Amino acid sequence: MSAVAAPSAPVATEGPPERNIRLTGQHVNGWFITRYIAALIGVWIALVTPASVTLALRVGQLDPEGKAGSLALVASVGAAAAIFSNPIFGALSDRSASRFGQRKPFIIAGMVIGCLAVFAIGLAPSIAFVAAGWALAQVAFNAAVAALIAVLPERVPNRVRGRVSGFMGMTIQIGVVGGVFLINLVGTHGAGMFIWPAAIGLALVLPFVLTLREIPKTRVELGRVDWRTLAGAMWINPFKYRDFGLAWTGRFFVWMSLYLLTTYKTYFLIDHLGYTTENVAPILFSAMLVLAACIALSSIPGGWLSDRLGRRKVFVTTASLLFAVGMLTVAFADSIAQFIIGIAIAGLAQGLYMGVDYALVAQVLPDQETEAAKGMGVFNLSSTIPQTVAPILAPMLLMLGANGSAGNYTSLYISAAILALCGAVFIQLIRGVR
Repeated sequence: MSAVAAPSAPVATEGPPERNIRLTGQHVNGWFITRYIAALIGVWIALVTPASVTLALRVGQLDPEGKAGSLALVASVGAAAAIFSNPIFGALSDRSASRFGQRKPFIIAGMVIGCLAVFAIGLAPSIAFVAAGWALAQVAFNAAVAALIAVLPERVPNRVRGRVSGFMGMTIQIGVVGGVFLINLVGTHGAGMFIWPAAIGLALVLPFVLTLREIPKTRVELGRVDWRTLAGAMWINPFKYRDFGLAWTGRFFVWMSLYLLTTYKTYFLIDHLGYTTENVAPILFSAMLVLAACIALSSIPGGWLSDRLGRRKVFVTTASLLFAVGMLTVAFADSIAQFIIGIAIAGLAQGLYMGVDYALVAQVLPDQETEAAKGMGVFNLSSTIPQTVAPILAPMLLMLGANGSAGNYTSLYISAAILALCGAVFIQLIRGVR
């Protein structure tokens, strides 16, 4: 990707990316974007590997009889920490007057503290220590995420945001696959299964953070940091900032649909298609492999085409509609082939959505010149809150038209399709983005 030329427009018309290029002399070229995407992959490897694999293993080692309940407790504590820490540390990063810059201190401190917390989990003597370590890890890593995500609206010009957003859409999946691959290499015994993913994650983050040029801001420029700063970190008025509110709500509905799929896919295979706990694992692996491949297939091309056409809404809306099609395919699946087809459609939809939605929200972000990290942190709540709400809503949806204790998965995934359609409607109502 070619370097972004210095702006020729008057300073008064500069956006945050153009102003940062002029002040720092750091152009957003292919190497900058490569380091940026590598840093995001590093954070996700460090954070998602425990969340998806090793945390459950450690809990099982410490409490083999009550592992299900203990894991639910640990995961809930971590989820609560994640919900609050991302926007709060985003707001604190926006107000940082450190001589090292606004973003670098939070990225470095977040990664180092998060890695140490994950190391401690590997040595924890009890479930209570695991829960405390996981809460600290979530707080620290989400502080790093908040500062990293703010780089998109602050440093990346609008004309290439779709492409960068497309790569960003793949980073979590790469983090998941990379983390599982590492665990297969280092094994599941001892603290190594925690140490290696965190260490490699930190190594991927360092090249970006050490080369990021920032111009420190003064306390006079930024204003005071007080309790109002923290209280306001969780909220952006959706009525005052209508387009941002619509983008947030649209993503909330689509991610609710997504978590209904991913949370209950195992039980769907067992209760609806007749698999057992002994033979369901290979099917789940195949389904997740198809999901990851389809996300990769649509994410980058979607972002690139969005830049070429100068349009965002049509891609996000199409992705929401496509996700609804995927949910309906799963809802009426009576064979594993049909289930995999539904998963593939959902993967294409998720990749297309994630490949463009960061670029879309960057265009409607309130106060992005001064509060980019806070805004992106609040926006990320639209995907973290559904993780908590979906498991609460799902049992009620499973009861609709159910004939037995297994639940009605057709009603569950029809409801998921309706939620995705609602997401498409809200995105279409946005006025400030084409």
